[in-house]
Amino acid sequence: MNVVFLTSSTSERVFQEICRESPVLPNPSNQNFYHKVIKAVSFYENVEVVSHRPFAKGMVLPPVEDGDDDRVPYHYTKIKNNILYKVFDEKREIVHKTMKILDSYLHKDCIIVVDVLRRNLLNAALKIKRKQGIPVIGVITDNPLNLSNAKTRLAESTIKKTAKLDGILALTDGLLNVYAVSDKPHYIFEGIVEDIPPFKKEPLGDYFAFAGSLYERYGVKTLIDAFKDHEYKENLVVLGNGPLKNYISDLSQHNHRILYLSQLSKSKTYAIEQHAIANINPRPLNPIIDAESIPSKMLEYLASGVPTISTKHPRLYDLFKNDVYWIEDCSIEGIRKAISDFMNVSSSEKNKKALSAKTKVYSMYGSLVQGEGISHFLNSFKTSKS
Repeated sequence: MNVVFLTSSTSERVFQEICRESPVLPNPSNQNFYHKVIKAVSFYENVEVVSHRPFAKGMVLPPVEDGDDDRVPYHYTKIKNNILYKVFDEKREIVHKTMKILDSYLHKDCIIVVDVLRRNLLNAALKIKRKQGIPVIGVITDNPLNLSNAKTRLAESTIKKTAKLDGILALTDGLLNVYAVSDKPHYIFEGIVEDIPPFKKEPLGDYFAFAGSLYERYGVKTLIDAFKDHEYKENLVVLGNGPLKNYISDLSQHNHRILYLSQLSKSKTYAIEQHAIANINPRPLNPIIDAESIPSKMLEYLASGVPTISTKHPRLYDLFKNDVYWIEDCSIEGIRKAISDFMNVSSSEKNKKALSAKTKVYSMYGSLVQGEGISHFLNSFKTSKS
């Protein structure tokens, strides 16, 4: 089957160019998620990507040409920071790029997979569906009302339009309920872990690690404060970008045990995670959000081959109950106790848990496993149009 992804994800090369040249960095979470999904599906289907790059105020987008990334062709749309372009021409540009790909296949056995949280990608997909009758599958990764700076009217519009699609790929059952699409054909996959080669250790001493978006609501400040007022011998390495960036950067100037390395490339992030004493997920529990999302960073930690210390996300606690060092409560003292208890465990026991977690997470969420499941679901919509 020919699968065309409409997404803001780019090739790894283009994403790193943006990160190098732009003073405002794009969020790597969406990039990494879609890059893994696209690669997983490409093991089983012919995949091409229409990439509508993320663009925010202050961001610099270098010139880009279409090109392949690990056998997958990426086709880039024009980007303009112009309200008239966004309103009148952006959707048309996405439709044009997509139709060129579909025409090359003579519209035979084609399907479109779209990121529903990008408004004009969704609008373009719906237009092609109406005009060409090609099935469109929406990818639901988040509740639009939970996003930063979310506008209720636009969120409600996204939910309404998503209901017009032919099928859904979603991270949780909770998200199907948010979008009221439980009755549509759907495939639930909670995440994907890609094959990660071993990396060399960076000269950072012995350290715990956190990598992710730097928001207080994700427990990051609690984690930082647990370290800043406690005389741990080990360092805390923090990677990422977000509102707490300046707080952590300033603190690191006065506390030599807190090392802030900003937002690094995916390979360097993996290297940091692979050589940590343990990777820490401090995200507080929230019944509503936990029902709608799986912390993708946790899957990445579990795949690193080193121990994970985490709060008790219900789904992951059920799956990895004996493979993770769990934080009993999300307070500063709760995090400190979990670290203290962890340090009292023997090295052999830590290694045993880490290996068990890695084996299990790849057996459930590996690229080949999830790629096969998604491919099977997409092929249930197989159709030919001459």
